[in-house]
Amino acid sequence: MNRERAIEQLRARILRERRFEPKPSPPKERKRAKIHAFLTHTLIFSQAVYSSVHADPDGYDKRFPPEMPAAEIGREAREALQASRFITPDHPEWERLIRFGSDEETRADVAREMAHARVRTQKALFEGSGSVSLTLQDGRISVDPWRYAGRGTWEPVPGIKPTILPESVSDEDLGAAINAALEVSRNA
Repeated sequence: MNRERAIEQLRARILRERRFEPKPSPPKERKRAKIHAFLTHTLIFSQAVYSSVHADPDGYDKRFPPEMPAAEIGREAREALQASRFITPDHPEWERLIRFGSDEETRADVAREMAHARVRTQKALFEGSGSVSLTLQDGRISVDPWRYAGRGTWEPVPGIKPTILPESVSDEDLGAAINAALEVSRNA
């Protein structure tokens, strides 16, 4: 069974089970960005958010050198967070943005990064890499390290709590927290 079919079946089951449940209140508005630090480059991108988080093809998506000074990575991460969009079900782009990418789209994303890194295999792309997610909500920025789980996927680092900073934190301090989280991610 392919991934797309499994997602369709899961959605159908959820709809059947929720038919008679009261509707939950909408999630609190927030913004999300992600940083993938590969050995050859750093990718920083914004995400479209509702109850789940998805790539935003119209958002912030830039590549930088593999090592970035704290002030620079902090500034670019803040820019990505500001570009993130909270997309509600009544938004005209809901269907296009708040969805899981197909297997084909996922493979194309990985192929694009492999080409940029000039590597031939997914293993070579992700070896030694780190990932951090940023969440801006209620005037606070959460910095969460993720560990590589194989096959182009990431998972939370067990036992590690996010670093919480005020939204007004300096770019340098935000960047220092991101670089520290990237080290945790790489060594998890």
